[in-house]
Amino acid sequence: MATKGVPVELTVSKWGNSLAVRLPAASARKIGVGEGDTLIAEVSTDGRLVLAPEGRVVDKRESRRLRQFLGRQEVTAPVVGDMRGAARY
Repeated sequence: MATKGVPVELTVSKWGNSLAVRLPAASARKIGVGEGDTLIAEVSTDGRLVLAPEGRVVDKRESRRLRQFLGRQEVTAPVVGDMRGAARY
């Protein structure tokens, strides 16, 4: 069973026309989800995939940790304008 701060390795598999990952039973129990529950997925600016149960309440400690994480993110110039400038429509 994964403990806090220890990554869990998930394997990407083909599922019909989609790709899927299996969540180990120990991890599912730890975050309190089961079959049919909804997870919210977010891709952070550094490419990490963050999964959380839908409607989960964030406590003060986790909120502080998230603010610290976001505070460490490098702010870069937006690239969309440059990309559009070079595009031909």
